Amino acid sequence: SGKLIRLFLIDGQPNGLRTIEISNMTIHGTIFPRPQLEKFMTPESARKPGVYMLLGADENDPEKKVLYIGEGDPVLPRLKSHAINKDFWTEAIVFSSKDDYLTKTQVKYLEAEIYALAKEAYRTKLDNAQIPTRPNISEVDKAEVSQFLDAIKLLLLTLGIDILEPRILVEDNMVSVENIFELKSKNAFAKMAIINNKYVVLKGS
Repeated sequence: SGKLIRLFLIDGQPNGLRTIEISNMTIHGTIFPRPQLEKFMTPESARKPGVYMLLGADENDPEKKVLYIGEGDPVLPRLKSHAINKDFWTEAIVFSSKDDYLTKTQVKYLEAEIYALAKEAYRTKLDNAQIPTRPNISEVDKAEVSQFLDAIKLLLLTLGIDILEPRILVEDNMVSVENIFELKSKNAFAKMAIINNKYVVLKGS
C-alpha cells in the first residue's frame, strides 16, 4: 500500500536542516548537519524525548561510516554534549513523536532495538561504549515501539540511509527457489536473491 512521506527543507537547502514525516503517523524525524545544531535547538522536537543517530566517517577508513545511537528525554542536552565530546559525527538524525505519548521507557527500548539492528546489519562501526539494554515494557508498549521502529526504518531508507538494512539474509529458506541466483567457481560458491528491489547475499556464501 502507498504511503505519503513529507520531506521539508527548513532553510531550502537539500543538505541543511530537514524534517520528515509519514502521513497519519505520529513519528517525526529531523536530519541536520553538525553545523546546524543551533538551528535544531529551536524546534519543539528538540525538547521532546526521542532517539537519535550520529553519523560520520571513520578517520582510519573514510569509506566506512561510524554510528552512535542514543536517546534523551529531551534529546537536546545529549546532542549538545556530543557536540563537545564526540569528534567523528557530521550528521544527526533525531526521531520523536508529534504528540507527547512516547515515554522515556519506550525511547530506551527503541534505542536498544535500533542498536541491535545496526549491529546485525554490519554496515557501520558502532561508537557506543556500552550496549543499550532493553527495559521491561508491556506488550502494548512493545507493539507501539514496533510500529515506530518500522516507520524509522522506512524513513531512513527514504533518505537513502541504509544503516539498519542487513547485508546478509539470515535464512535462505525465506526465498522461493526461482528467485535465488548462484555463482560457482573453483574457490567460491555464493547465493543471492533480489528482495525488495535489492541484491542480497545469502548466509553461507
